[in-house]
Amino acid sequence: MVSSQMALQDFLRDLQNANRSPQTLRAYRSDLQAFLSDCPDELAQIDISHLRRFFAYHDPLKPATRARKQSAVARFFQWASRHQLILSNPMLMIERISVDTAPSLPPHRDTIETIFKHIPDHCLRDRVLFRLIFETGLRVSEALSLYIEDLDLTRDDEHITVIGKGQIKRTLLLDDMRLVALLKRYLHQCEYRQGPIFRAQKNYRGGALRYQSAQALWDKYCRQAGLVCTLHQLRHAHATELVNQGVSLATIRKRLGHKHLQSTLRYTHLSDKVADAEIRVWRRKLRS
Repeated sequence: MVSSQMALQDFLRDLQNANRSPQTLRAYRSDLQAFLSDCPDELAQIDISHLRRFFAYHDPLKPATRARKQSAVARFFQWASRHQLILSNPMLMIERISVDTAPSLPPHRDTIETIFKHIPDHCLRDRVLFRLIFETGLRVSEALSLYIEDLDLTRDDEHITVIGKGQIKRTLLLDDMRLVALLKRYLHQCEYRQGPIFRAQKNYRGGALRYQSAQALWDKYCRQAGLVCTLHQLRHAHATELVNQGVSLATIRKRLGHKHLQSTLRYTHLSDKVADAEIRVWRRKLRS
């Protein structure tokens, strides 16, 4: 017999060895520990009744959140079945939650700039972090993982080196001069020479700022502005701007660090005005 806790640790270790992101590991660990806390100690004794009780407890949550928890449990039991730790997979008897995947339109630049105005000038770290995400399309986790050593502020060739999902390295051009000036001012004020760029303590000597802390700060500025915009939508808005400015999807895919072009398509929305202009050009060519 295999204990459920031992199986969980082996499962998470395998995910880590497969280069899954720290955020993915934290989410799986949190959801699965909550699930297993109300289950038998032996993995093989867990049945559909335990699954139904766990999922029913989360009925009040949003469908996307419930689907994520289902996905974590399903992935765990698929792994356990593949390693022959259980005789049958109880998740195969559970109806999965259907989530509407239609993407919402990202906020316009004017909306985001309004939120930025509510970040006090003395909160320089926050001003740099959120503008960096917006002007480069970085994932939040990627921005928070940046080190001084990842920066190259050579004049007219400013760029950053990012380690994205799957430990894939890419280089991003810092082409917004307002961002570059803000970044230089921040580094000068903090007197950083090495280590994390975005640190937790007010005296700039702490460890890297945590994802949850960055999320809470952004939510606070949104409330103060009286506007709704998730932190992830900064990345979404950047991609949409690039599409509407005529940047190719291949270039956008590379900038966002997507492995597949299909992932990029989910984050891009061509405005009606731009789409109409392209149709007019096509029609003129057809008639000529």
